[in-house]
Amino acid sequence: MGKKIYPACRTLLEVCAQCKKNEKILIVTDPDSLDIARALWDAARDYPNRSMIMMPTQTMHGQEPTALVAAAMLAADVIFRPTTFSISSTDAKRAACAGGARDLNCSDYDLRMLESGGLYADFAARGPVMDRAAAVFRGKDVRITTPAGTDIAADISGRKNHPQYGRSLVPGQSSSPPDIEIAIGANDGTMNGVAVIDGSIPHPRLGLITTPIRVEVRGSKAVSITGGEQAAVLNDILKTYDDPKVYHIGEIGIGMNPACGLTGRMLEDEGCDGTVHFGLGDDRGFEGGNSCPIHLDLVFRQPTLSVDGRIILENGVLKV
Repeated sequence: MGKKIYPACRTLLEVCAQCKKNEKILIVTDPDSLDIARALWDAARDYPNRSMIMMPTQTMHGQEPTALVAAAMLAADVIFRPTTFSISSTDAKRAACAGGARDLNCSDYDLRMLESGGLYADFAARGPVMDRAAAVFRGKDVRITTPAGTDIAADISGRKNHPQYGRSLVPGQSSSPPDIEIAIGANDGTMNGVAVIDGSIPHPRLGLITTPIRVEVRGSKAVSITGGEQAAVLNDILKTYDDPKVYHIGEIGIGMNPACGLTGRMLEDEGCDGTVHFGLGDDRGFEGGNSCPIHLDLVFRQPTLSVDGRIILENGVLKV
């Protein structure tokens, strides 16, 4: 019996990366994500210059890969990264993209994602929708509220938004399919208010939120995290780093993939249409200067988001 070839893997190769037959394709993985890496490997059987490299499973998003993995990434034309934790916010990934690699983050995938969900979106059709959102998600004062009690504001003046189309088509481009989103960084020290996290926190110890977590934010720092058992777990995760920078909130992201649903998996959840997420920790990917070992997304439902009084999302529905 032949190996199963998932249509989602074909989509990654042919739609999200538009791989060419002669390109050097690198699959970066770890022992806990090997099933996904093998599925990609099998789907890429017609690409003669494909290679796979494995590193130890890491403990948190944002940790640097091993030196050998970083060197292999520098030599690749296209990089697929089915790993347990994301290495998107790392120097290794930035260096590979600066060298011209097309990079696709496939972290925290499971086999279900290859069967259904966000990878079955029409990625090309979402492009014009993303372009409309990018045209208006800019200005000065952003405010976000939710029925669960979120009420938070920040200054985004001078910041550039970052549309994530879920595709890496030109040299140096990085994407995270099925994550289709548009994100922007808040200016340091300007985010204040309360965020009630009632969607997910994509971390192996958390996932879908069962009891809302209340995060009080002052000066772009999470100064209080309260709620039930999952709030205690989040506090414990952050305390293990013994680094005040992990409490920084810089990224504000809007999910825009209608094929995604909240599952507890990072790239499904941050791309989930009608949600907003905050990025806790490292924000260098969003023109920030907060360098630390983690980047953790906090996803909440039914947001109303406005910039300078113009409503972009209303109860999770895009208005542009």
